[in-house]
Order: sequence, then C-alpha cells, then structure tokens
Amino acid sequence: MKRFFCMILAFVLCALYAPPPSQAANSDTILRVGLYYGSSAVSSVTLSSTGGFSFGTVSGTTFSGAKTSAATSVTITASGASSFMVKDSSGSAVYTASGDHIAIRGQSGLTKLGDYTYYGDFVLRASSSGALTVINYVALDDYVKGVLPYEMSASWPIEALKAQALCARSYALGNLNKHKSYGFDLCNTTNCQVYRGTSRANANSDAAVDQTAGQILMADGKLAVGYFFASDGGATEDNENVWGGDPVSYLRGVKDPYEDTASASNGVWSVTLTASEVASKLKSAGYSIGTVSTVQVTKRTAMDNVNQVTVTDTSGKSVTIKNSAVRSVFGLNSIRYTINGEGSSSSSGGGLYVNGTQVIDGSLYAVGGSGQSSAIGSASGKTALTGSGKQTISVSSGTTTPSPPTPAGSFTFDGTGWGHSVGMSQYGALAMAKQGFTYDQIVKFYFTGVTIATN
Repeated sequence: MKRFFCMILAFVLCALYAPPPSQAANSDTILRVGLYYGSSAVSSVTLSSTGGFSFGTVSGTTFSGAKTSAATSVTITASGASSFMVKDSSGSAVYTASGDHIAIRGQSGLTKLGDYTYYGDFVLRASSSGALTVINYVALDDYVKGVLPYEMSASWPIEALKAQALCARSYALGNLNKHKSYGFDLCNTTNCQVYRGTSRANANSDAAVDQTAGQILMADGKLAVGYFFASDGGATEDNENVWGGDPVSYLRGVKDPYEDTASASNGVWSVTLTASEVASKLKSAGYSIGTVSTVQVTKRTAMDNVNQVTVTDTSGKSVTIKNSAVRSVFGLNSIRYTINGEGSSSSSGGGLYVNGTQVIDGSLYAVGGSGQSSAIGSASGKTALTGSGKQTISVSSGTTTPSPPTPAGSFTFDGTGWGHSVGMSQYGALAMAKQGFTYDQIVKFYFTGVTIATN
C-alpha cells in the first residue's frame, strides 16, 4: 500500500487515491476475501474441518445451512456455472447444489484450505468452464488476525503490532468492494493486504488485534485509510507527490527521527543500471527515448524525496517522469535516493557545489532577476536573513569525500527506504515501540491529525 513482508510487490499499491466514505468499525462486520479468482481460479477445492461441515447458501453475508455432514474433508467441483458436487475423502457424494454459488461452513470454526487455516465461511462460484472462484467470508477482526503476522513480524513489540492492526482494519474498511467485479471486497495479496489466515498468528499478534478490537483511524469525521509500507529511509511523503490526485489531510509527509533505517530490511540499497537498461525500462513503461546520455533528479519534495527525474538522450530529447514513476519505472525500492552521487565533490577548498560542480567559491554574490550573478566580496562573516532568522555565514573548506566511481555508461541509484512512503513506516513503528511510544502515539505521528474511534 508494504511493508515488511509484502513490499516486494508493493508497487501495485501506487494507484490514485480516492477518499473513502465514512465507515463504522464493528468486529461483526463480514469481509469477503478472494483467495482464488481470475487466472488463479481452480478446478476443485478441498476443505478440512475437524467438526464436519454445513452446506448451503449466503444472502448478502449471512450464511444459511441446508445440510450437514460429519465428513472432515470434502472436495468440491462444479459442472458449468450452476451445478456443484461435494464428495468426502472416500469419493462418496455428500451434497449437491444448483445455483450461482455454494456456501460451506466448517463446524469447528476453523477450516483448512491448502497450507492455510481460516476463520469464517467459504463461498464458491463457478465459471461456465467449471473454474471455481473461492471467497472467504470472515469477521473483520478475524481477518485482521490473518493479516497482521504476514504484514509485520508477530514477534515485534505489541505496540507496533497494535499500530499495524489499526492500519490493517482501517485499510480494509476503506477498500470494501475493491474487487467488486469478482464478487468480493479484498484479495489476499499485496494488491490489498497479505492475508493467510491463522497459520502464522501467535498470542502476541492476536492480543494486538483483541486489544484494539473495533478501533479505526478517523480524520475530518471520516474513515482514514491506514496505508503503510516497510521503511521510509528518513521521511514519509505527501500522497499527491506519490499517487497524484488531491492532497489528503492525514497523508502528509513527515521527517522521521525514529526509524532505524540501517537495520531495516532493504533499508539501505544501491542499484546500477546501464544506459541501455535505463532506455529499456523507459520504453517498457511507454516512454520514447534514444541512447541515454544523462539521468538526473530534477525535482525533490519538501521531505527531500525524489519527485521528478529527467532522462536525456544523445540527440537532446528529454523524458521527465514524476511521482511514483520515479521508483516504479526504474524498479527501485523507494523514492528516496541520489543518482551518481549527486551533491558530492572531489574538489577542494570552500564554496558551494552542485552535482560536483563548484557554483559559488565562497564569495558573496548578488543574483538578478535575469538569473545573472556577480561577486560582491567574501561571504564569510556576513549576516544573512534565513527562514530561521539572521545567521552568520561561514564558508566550509577542506576536501570532501568523493563518491565511488560509476562505471562508464551506467547510472547508480543509492537510496534508503523500502515502499511507497505514504502513511506508516513499519520499521518506524518498530523503532518507536522500542523507545516506549504507544500505538496511538505511533499512528498519530505518521497520520496527520487522526483520531482513534471505537464502535
């Protein structure tokens, strides 16, 4: 949106943001979570439950049973889009159904599907070819228990886990009907939130959900969607600078003094791309470019994250990419990086350097409206009016440390952070929890002006 375990695929979260409607949180709210659908639809489904099963239909999200069976393992297939057959482990038919779906409830309250065990009911719908879409109908907080240990380590401090629980719950409610075309609310991948049921949950992660039961983030009287990601590398970012669209009051970038970026998974990274690789990535993203000559950061945000990159080819043609594309086009971990060691210099002496070039040598300059500058004496010791008030100018001297050489015809991106940078940093939440902050303090730091509501 990730994100500790899911950020490898989290680029998919960089979609345009649409403010959600107000939504009340309730532990009894039933979510419809797609487990298999579309290209992942399956020809058969085997479910296991120690207490046997009840079979029937759903109306809305309400289960209505028509028949029970003591069979602890059943396999469901479909013939066309409206005929379902249920057989036990011996191959004997235990139930048949006609209609556009079949609903199945494990009588023990837990049902195993493949390698994972889930709370709630299962609803299966079939295509004309008999391919099955599998949907888990699950209570909101049971869903959060199945998300939490897959989005954040269940061994982390409980205050960090409680902050993550608020984010997961608020994200889910803010994305109801996201996959309406498939007949469910949320999927179980990083396109929404990773959801795998009870398998990785422990007492610590379940307690984090129970202790925040029904709690959601609110801003301006409406639900605040709890976006999160793995590591900010030093600062989060305003939503419009990543996803475009209008500014959202609670998704404001903040400088992060807490996150231990160096200890975060992929918190510090470096990627080198050849000129041909840069061109290939741009063309794959739909841009037209020739032989790449330069790749430069041409705009940064107030948080010092990259907002615009300009690529120029040998003919002088330029392509400018903005917002989330400055990460996704190049396949980078974050929007917080430099290119070819920008800002460093191997030159000696005092002065100001930009991209390794000395632009001011320590003298005091006057700059006119046309952009021309003239030296008017030494700057050292003079007083300047800054945003922080009057300050005495000092000119640095000495030799700066050069960046490692970049191979000819290639471009090195050195960065920090992992993820889209909007909302809560998970490694930041970890660091804050270790420093004694509570979950409400954590979410209020990362989400501007939010309150916590309980239904």
